[in-house]
Amino acid sequence: CALPIWKDVLLNQFHDILPGSSIGRVYVEAAKLYEKVLAKSDELGHAARGVLPYAQDGVTVFNSLSWDRRALVQLPEAFRSGAQDSAGNLIPVQPNDQGALAFVSVPSCGFTSLTPYEVDAPHGGVSIGWTQDGIVMENALIRVEIGSAGEIRSLLDKETQRQRIGGPANVFKMFKDVPRKFDAWDIDSMYELSPVELGGVVEQEIAMDGPFKCAVRIKRKLNESTLTQIISLEAGSRRVDFDTEIEWNELHKLLKVSFPTGIRADQGYNEMQFGYVERPTHRSRPYDADRFEVCNHRYTALCDANQGAAVLNESKYGVSMMGDEIQLTLLRAAACPEMRADNGVHRFTYSYYVYNGSFLDSDVVKEGYQLNVPVAMEDGNCGMRSLFALDKANVVLETVKAAEDGSGDLIARLYESKRADTDAALTINLPYKRLELCDMLENPISEISGDGGQVSLHFHTFEVKTLRIKR
Repeated sequence: CALPIWKDVLLNQFHDILPGSSIGRVYVEAAKLYEKVLAKSDELGHAARGVLPYAQDGVTVFNSLSWDRRALVQLPEAFRSGAQDSAGNLIPVQPNDQGALAFVSVPSCGFTSLTPYEVDAPHGGVSIGWTQDGIVMENALIRVEIGSAGEIRSLLDKETQRQRIGGPANVFKMFKDVPRKFDAWDIDSMYELSPVELGGVVEQEIAMDGPFKCAVRIKRKLNESTLTQIISLEAGSRRVDFDTEIEWNELHKLLKVSFPTGIRADQGYNEMQFGYVERPTHRSRPYDADRFEVCNHRYTALCDANQGAAVLNESKYGVSMMGDEIQLTLLRAAACPEMRADNGVHRFTYSYYVYNGSFLDSDVVKEGYQLNVPVAMEDGNCGMRSLFALDKANVVLETVKAAEDGSGDLIARLYESKRADTDAALTINLPYKRLELCDMLENPISEISGDGGQVSLHFHTFEVKTLRIKR
């Protein structure tokens, strides 16, 4: 049962725990509780996947998201020469110390199995090399130049031959941060007037040079702190990932990372649960100036009708926007009520993603989810199957869960993610007796038809729908 885990998670959502405005003992206990939550979650996930009938050979890769997914997966040693999936497709691999990396296509809300198979070596999908001024890495879609300080000096879109940054990006900015009232609660707007110079020697090395993924390792000082960052690019991707570890030793400091997008937009899109909020990229009026720091979940995007760029994240939810620039807030260092409560080692990932066309047709929402929700893998072979599928990319199956009343029914919660009125079809590849439309408390509203496992649904903009699937 996951209920005790949820209660532990929600306990740590208390409003003094989240911002760091508790005494030190609270965070010692919260860290232990989160370790228990993560361990129990992994145990439950493993047990749930373990109910499938497995043959002994191979591995099975699981995708919990509601669209077909191509994921770069770490495979065990037996796959160093290649793989074959359940549909008979041959999969080349990139050998490494742990076994091999492979791009695996997994159906929506489903799984596919792989068995070892001798496959020809893959052709180059990414490349990386030194230049006079830094490092260049590229794939068929984008070309990224990394400067001597670990900054992105150029990001060229090969499709349009356009530059997709408006200036040096992935630039760290530190500020003196002494709020007038509450140290851990507040960020005051005047922090921008007190920048902290960040110099020091930057070490660079090529960390990975393979046909599927290449990476640069950066090491540098940030005032009294130390940063180690892996900047990586995958074949066929428009997303640059920044896997980051910081040994944080600051006091009364604020750390941000900056991405000038080169895109002119009066409003930015800040994702929230089940949609996004538009907020200004200017401070023309007092009301706008008060929103110098806002929240986001998985992405913040700037776009026009022809192109867009987004900063994605998996654990950093404060952001500021000004002009064409997105600044993601990474760390703070409050002194009250607990001196140096934020000091220690922090690990997190953020990404920069660019696209062409409209926001509606972009993969911003998908990329944000995929950064946050990795595929899972189990030993054994059980074929290929998709349990749920949607025919519209802007509709997301956010949750599939057991009904709270203990009836054994399944609850499916869906939402429209891009402010676009949409007709969508949900395919359910599970046996069921009937379907009911419910409110969010799972109380039935009406019965709906689902002949042949096909359910037609109409979504208003940002609408959330909850279905009860009676088994």
